[in-house]
Amino acid sequence: MSALRPLTTLAPVAAAVALFVAGCGGSGVSKNDYVKDLNEAVASLQKSTSSLTPEAATSGGAAVKQLESGGQAMDVAAENFNNITPPDDAEHAHGQIVDGLHKLADTFRDAADAARSKDSDKLVKLLQGIQDTPGAKELQAATEELAAKGYNVQ
Repeated sequence: MSALRPLTTLAPVAAAVALFVAGCGGSGVSKNDYVKDLNEAVASLQKSTSSLTPEAATSGGAAVKQLESGGQAMDVAAENFNNITPPDDAEHAHGQIVDGLHKLADTFRDAADAARSKDSDKLVKLLQGIQDTPGAKELQAATEELAAKGYNVQ
């Protein structure tokens, strides 16, 4: 089901946001410690979303399970990020990352509900528009904020 292809792009989107942090830090937590913590959270997110493949989500039950797992993975990642103390100049963007991941989790849960109720139109709309969801937009805003503050985009 090609509409589920965005599932494979979510983890890299979320991971990319965290990997943007490689530049100057603020006072308090060192940049190196912050980057190390973010990288660990990204690795955990990638591991927990590695099973989210379009091939495995070809039937209703499989799609529901995958989407629910994706939502849980995003929430766990958000909590992992929330436990990281950012440098002072990255606090706002860091909060946006946490909020964005929770919002992506909500999108996954909405998609799981659509799959559970066999509402394929809603499911396709949610998944095809995943880059335009509030969570994705918040992650993008965080990325732009970090870049504007001198964090190197990799």
